[in-house]
This record gives sequence, structure tokens and C-alpha cells, in this order.
Amino acid sequence: MSSLSWKSAEITRIIDGLSVPAFVIDKNHLILHWNTAMETLSGMSRDQLLNTVHSWQAFYKEKRPTLADMIVDDLPFHEINRLYPENCTQSSIIEGTVEADTCIQDSTGNAKWLHITASPLKDDRGRICGAIETLEDISEWKSVEDALSESEKSYRALFESAYDAIWVHDMHGNIHTANEALAVLCGYSVQEMIGMNVKDFIIGENDIQVARDVKKILLDGGRIDAPYEMTLKRKDRSKLITMVTTNLVNIGIDSKAFQNTARDVTHEKQMEENLRYYLQQITRAQEEERKRIARELHDDTAQRMLSLSRQIDNFIRNQSEINDSFLSFLKNLREQIGEGVEAVHRYAQDLRPSLIDDLGLIAALRSYAKRAREYDDMVISLRVKGQERRLPSEVEMLLYRVIQEALNNVWKHAEATMIQIDVIFEEKRVVVCVTDNGKGFNITQTVSSVPHTGKLGIIGMQERAKLLGGVLKFESSPGKGTRVRFTMPV
Repeated sequence: MSSLSWKSAEITRIIDGLSVPAFVIDKNHLILHWNTAMETLSGMSRDQLLNTVHSWQAFYKEKRPTLADMIVDDLPFHEINRLYPENCTQSSIIEGTVEADTCIQDSTGNAKWLHITASPLKDDRGRICGAIETLEDISEWKSVEDALSESEKSYRALFESAYDAIWVHDMHGNIHTANEALAVLCGYSVQEMIGMNVKDFIIGENDIQVARDVKKILLDGGRIDAPYEMTLKRKDRSKLITMVTTNLVNIGIDSKAFQNTARDVTHEKQMEENLRYYLQQITRAQEEERKRIARELHDDTAQRMLSLSRQIDNFIRNQSEINDSFLSFLKNLREQIGEGVEAVHRYAQDLRPSLIDDLGLIAALRSYAKRAREYDDMVISLRVKGQERRLPSEVEMLLYRVIQEALNNVWKHAEATMIQIDVIFEEKRVVVCVTDNGKGFNITQTVSSVPHTGKLGIIGMQERAKLLGGVLKFESSPGKGTRVRFTMPV
């Protein structure tokens, strides 16, 4: 195709009708076409540039060849790439076509990124007789790309310097990337960990099942809102306890993976175990002391008081002449001693109910409810659901203390007339609910703030609940009573 044919009116209409900025040069670099979109992009009219070799003026302050100029000169690709290094590629579809990105300054002095494509135009003999260059303003896309790049750099910096161990693994559990904290945690180098499978670190079927459950929830569109516990195995075969959070992330256009963040809580767990052990020992010592005092009250104090009461009875029987006022005094004294003996027995039972050792928790609770009804006009009912069974003695005693403290709180603060105690035996747990119809209260404080209010009974309940590995919850509102719910595994 000759140069003259590229000047035809038909070709001019076609090129000018393109919405893409474009221009055409001949083999001598003369500009043959400069379409309207090109005028808008460059700010230069076709009247200024047609039949000149100054296409570079639309883009650069100093003379340099455009991509079309280099195509016309049939320069090798490495020469083109040297001048246009940004994303410079050769087309695999159109022979001789080259694409690249370049940054220019517009008329206001602002930087503008362009994606340019230049293709050779050939005559009937296959010789290059010109070139066509099209341009696309990619400034906005470039800004987004730069922002993403900066974001990725920031993320990478945080990833690498994070205190917590972080790794990303694919759907099959193969690790794609890991940070230094994970390497330190597990005893491997980062390079060793890439390509390893997470099953190499997880100990036990329970933890593997937890990992499967987490995967299913995330793939089904759910969320894991709280960290979960996972025991991992180090390179030296030692174990460590971690709290892990997992999220579903994209690692490609159509590829998803799991990003995990783990924090080593082995030391905290050991401290927690030690604290639980000390609390257990203290609780055991307290119960032993309660048992000793209860025995002394029953065997010593109560017996002395009963002996004193019998002596008064004997004195009254053996004295034939006692005036009425003195006799009334002695009888009143005997009644007070009798009431005192009942109080001592009640205190002894509260300190250490003997029934709990002999017949178990439910029998002790029934006795406690009966005594409470006799002591107070409050209606107390006990309901037992499920298959009633004995629990270890220490567990029964701690559970009894939780219920006892809940009842004490009702008597002291609730102004209730009715208490309902529910004990539910399930296959793998025991649930206890203490419900009253008292005045209720606003639950606005956390357990950690309760000591400052003087409500140490609730703290005692909470500590015993921890020793049992259970969860204690309070439900209340003004005028609607209170419900204490305790759930523990068995």
C-alpha cells in the first residue's frame, strides 16, 4: 500500500472516527493523520502537526522518537525497550506491533500515564511504509496500581515485622508464604516452611477437625469472629499452644487461600494451669477448714449448749420451790439455748453439708432448700432434669458453693418471694439455673469491675466456675428478676 492511499478521504474518515486517540506517519516520519481524539488528548490540533515530523511535541519537551518512529525505522526490540522500559512487550498476534507505557506532562504540568501501541503499515511488497500509533490514558488505573503497590509494600512490611506468626496456605494446606515470626515459633526457616503442609504442624485429630470446621465455615461464607485454640508441633517435636484467627483471602484472579495469624499462649496457659492448681489447693484447704469447723460446731459447741439446756431442765425439776419469775427466766433461757443449738446446726450445715459427702449434690440441695423454707417464708423449688448421677466429690462441692452463693445473693439483695433451682444433667455437661422474681438490676459491669463495688460473692462464683471449666452468665433487668446460669462440662 502506497503512502498516497493512506491520505485518502476514506481512510481519513475512518481514523478520525475512532474514539481512541491515534495518529499515522509515513516512512519519512511525516504525520499523515491526527484524529480528533488525539487532539483532545494532546491539546494540539492536526493543523499544527500534519505533514510535519514533530509528533514528539505532543508528548515530550525535548525531541525523542515516538514508538511509531521506532517502528518505521524497524529498530530491534531491545532498542525500543531501552527507550520505553515500562511494560514494553511485543504482540504475539500482530507481527511487529509493540506496546509500552510512558509518562508525559500535560499542558498543566501534571503527570499523565499513557499506554501506547504502535503497528507497522506495509505496502504490497511487505515493506514498512509507515506506522499507526494509538494511545490510552491510564493515569487513573496507574494511580490505583501505585496505591495497591504501596499498600502491598506496607502489608509486606507489617507481615514481615509482625510479632504474631502469620502464614497463608492454599485449599490443600500447602503454605505459600510465611513470616519470620512463624519461623521462630516453629523452629524452621522461612524457606523450609514454604511448600510444607499445615498438617505437619498440627497435633491430634481434634485440632485437625477444628481446622476442617473452620475451612467449611469460611468457604460457606461464614466468619470466625473469635480466635480458636490450636496445639502446634515445633521442629524439635516440642508442643506449643496458640490462639489462631483465620480469614479467607484472594491470591489470584480465581484462587483463594487461608490467611492465619497465631499467637503463642503456651506460657499464659501454663500460668493459667498453675493458677487453677493454686486455686484448687486453696479451695480444698478452705473446704477442709469448713469441714473441721462444722464438725467442732456440731460435736463440741452444740453439745455443750445441749448439755447446758439439760442442766437447766434438771435444775427446774429438782427445785420444788421456785418463784414464777425465776422459773419464767429459766424457761426463756432454755428456749434461747435451743434456738442457739438450731442456729449452730444450721451454720454447721452451711459450712459443710454432710449430705453432700454421703448422698451427693441433689440430696444436699433438697435439704438446703427445705431448711431455707423453714428459715424464711420464701418459696424455693428444686427441679432435676435428665439422668441424675453423682459427680466427683470436689466437683459437687464447688457446684454446691456456686448455687449457695447465688441463693445468698437473692436473700441479701433481690427482695424476692420465689426462687427456682434447675439442675439439668446432659450427656456431656451439667446446666444449673437459679431464677428469682426479685427486683433485678442493670447488668452494666464486667466481672473484673465487680470487686470495686463490694460484690465479692459474684467473684467467688466466677472463680469456682473457672475451676470447673464452666461458664457463668447473669441475666437481669430492673423489675424482672435475675437468672444465674452455669454450664460446665462433665
